[in-house]
Amino acid sequence: MEQFLQDPKISQVLTPVGDKKHGWRNVLEQFRKGERGITRQSVGEEPIKAIQRMLVFLGYSTSSTGAFTIDGDFGRGTNRAVAQFEFDSGLNSQLTRKILCYPCTWQTAKTNIVTIPDTRLSLKTMEAMLRVATNAIAQNRVLCGRFEDALFHLDALDRRQLLSCQQIQKRYGDNVKSAVARVQEEKQVTVQPEWVLAIIKQETGGIVRPRFEQHILTRLNNAQGRADLVELRYQAMSQGLGQILGSNYKMVGAQSAVSMFQSSIAEQVLFVARFLSRKPAIVSKRNPTSESFAQLARFYNGPGYAKHHYDESLARWFREFQSL
Repeated sequence: MEQFLQDPKISQVLTPVGDKKHGWRNVLEQFRKGERGITRQSVGEEPIKAIQRMLVFLGYSTSSTGAFTIDGDFGRGTNRAVAQFEFDSGLNSQLTRKILCYPCTWQTAKTNIVTIPDTRLSLKTMEAMLRVATNAIAQNRVLCGRFEDALFHLDALDRRQLLSCQQIQKRYGDNVKSAVARVQEEKQVTVQPEWVLAIIKQETGGIVRPRFEQHILTRLNNAQGRADLVELRYQAMSQGLGQILGSNYKMVGAQSAVSMFQSSIAEQVLFVARFLSRKPAIVSKRNPTSESFAQLARFYNGPGYAKHHYDESLARWFREFQSL
């Protein structure tokens, strides 16, 4: 384990924002003293945050809701993440696809998660995580396709800090210009930049924060029982700056759902523009009406968009970006 921990990038992944004492080393000390495994109750908040940062970095949801959360609570969601990693890595023969793809609907997924048994974060599992992370960094197979970008978004998740419209414009504005030009060339469809920027603001606040949907994984597994479960898990995940469901990877021009997770920021912005280009009559408008915002809100967010005023927020962000 020490050889991996000497890597400064691994240390950056493991160290929660504001933790100057590297509290995750307490976990290492417990292993050295003979601790058989870290459980939900056996360590403090900072070490659990470090474990969650590593799980998020590797592409695992840490909340029972499906969110990618760094909160220091080894709850049911973090327990599921460890179980998923152990299954993917062949570390726990007691875990099966049936257990990880437990029967549920959107309404019951959070309740039924208790069917996944309690796990121990063992030394063997921790070493495997560090090894997988080290290899992923070396090969640029990380969130956003680049370690520096992955770390930026990981730290922002840790801080629970989203970007303002001005910050989004500054950080992604050039990518948006390139993306809409690419869509114009590919599809002869005009997408006004403000639509792309407004979707990014509304969906993620400019911070890549995937969301895993257990009920979708269960449904995909029932239909494709022999398919690679890792790929199906990413297909059941809303991804990128635009929170596009991984199962739509072909629609936006990605090779797979896994590759969507590892796609660069420029590619993620392009995916949003391509997705929006399916509504050319709306996204070509420079001065959309309230009806236009409602139509796009329904398309992007579903029939329940009005309950949380998605269309009104979209209109507000669109106009703010227009003023910038």
